[in-house]
Amino acid sequence: MSLNARSIINKIDLFKICVYDLQPDIIGVTESWASDSIFDSELHIDGYHYFRCDRSSGNRGGGVLLYVKEVLKPTEFHTSNKYGEHVWCSIGDLLVGVCYRSSNLTIVGHDNETNLKKVLQEVSNKHVLILGDFNYPDVDWLTYTASPGSSMGCVDFIQTIEDCFYTQHVHQPTRGTSILDLILSSDPDLISNVQVLCHLGNSDHNMLTFTVHHEYKCPLNIRTIRNFHKGDYDSIRKELSAVNWDTLLSGNMEVCWNKFKYLLFELVNKYVPATKSYDNGRMKKTDLDES
Repeated sequence: MSLNARSIINKIDLFKICVYDLQPDIIGVTESWASDSIFDSELHIDGYHYFRCDRSSGNRGGGVLLYVKEVLKPTEFHTSNKYGEHVWCSIGDLLVGVCYRSSNLTIVGHDNETNLKKVLQEVSNKHVLILGDFNYPDVDWLTYTASPGSSMGCVDFIQTIEDCFYTQHVHQPTRGTSILDLILSSDPDLISNVQVLCHLGNSDHNMLTFTVHHEYKCPLNIRTIRNFHKGDYDSIRKELSAVNWDTLLSGNMEVCWNKFKYLLFELVNKYVPATKSYDNGRMKKTDLDES
């Protein structure tokens, strides 16, 4: 699944409902609007490992997230070329990335498109899947041509896609009449069944679902179970007594509740012991369906 959230925190419960309903293996999120004031636990979804890249401190908006089911054992990957808003992980030999290209040069700088081009070129020699909102509305993706009067950055982006032998799989509008949210792959047969769904909450972009055809071995399902009978509640109380509640509980009621809730989640993770439960099952190979 891929989507432009236009602030995931404001829609986190709705987002989790969509994830629960669709059960995607991979989720790419652009415009997360997450910042260093957002706890990791606020973005956590049970059963998923996630990677985040927030916009630089002090600049509102932007940011990307990449969720992958824990059973797929994703590992973080870093490119050598610097780009503001992108995040990557490896699932076996498949490299998965999420990118967001803002057109606000005041925030991202005039070299933003050049840096994006370098990143796309760097990973082009790998088995790669790239999700994201690239904000190029003036492209006919059936012919890979830019509309007359398009910016040089748009023309250069299309040329980069062709030079790197990427296939772009989205052919229906994702925002108004434009295709802004793209699915790129180094293998044209990697992706199928692309569907444009409704938008998430008040986001002005539609969500995408698709199937990734990538073979992997599925290990035994492992669940974490908390032993609340052996929790260190004295330490939990001690940490709660040291909290600056005036600072933590600033904002509207929903924001305050989420901050308080996720603070408790972090304390439970820290002071309540956990054990692993292993479901019996056989190793199998399958597609990453409805990813």
